[in-house]
Amino acid sequence: MSNKKIGIFGGTFDPPHLGHLILNEQIKNNFDLDKIIFMPAGNPPHKKDQEITSDQQRLEMLKLSIENNPFFEISNWELSRDSYSYTAHTLKEFVPKLEAEEVFFIIGADSLADIFKWHKPDYLLANGKFIVFNRPGYNLENILGKPAYKPYRENVSTYQSIHIEISSSYIREEIKKGNSIRYLTPENVREYIMKNNLYR
Repeated sequence: MSNKKIGIFGGTFDPPHLGHLILNEQIKNNFDLDKIIFMPAGNPPHKKDQEITSDQQRLEMLKLSIENNPFFEISNWELSRDSYSYTAHTLKEFVPKLEAEEVFFIIGADSLADIFKWHKPDYLLANGKFIVFNRPGYNLENILGKPAYKPYRENVSTYQSIHIEISSSYIREEIKKGNSIRYLTPENVREYIMKNNLYR
């Protein structure tokens, strides 16, 4: 498989769910990507006060969720770092190792709206490429129409994805309530969560 165009999709994946998989399969198709790398965050700065499932368990669940898709891969690059998981570091240190013609960070409209609060946002927007998918309550064109985004507009592609109202936090809450999470996450991930008594 050639790696001319690669997408990187980061997140805590606590747990991974069908929304992650459907979204990235659609993005792969629409942007003709050769591969999408799922990159679990080891120490996300925006969730420093949130209890997160262990790196190993999140990695195991992610492996289970993508095991039947040859276009999806996992990198533990951010997990292996001791410092916070900054996308700027991933762009500077990890992306060049891929030796791809184009590498895109796949992010939501909510992240794009907040990107100037990220670590080294101007470096990111000037040197990275982004595929940004829509989120309820956010208007991509309004965000990109703001003056701060104008110098970087050519580095941002937008994708009007189908709305899949599944979130990891919703799944965790359903488990705490004792409710079924069948069809929200792949069946093998659901079984792993039950077997390991996660989120109770």
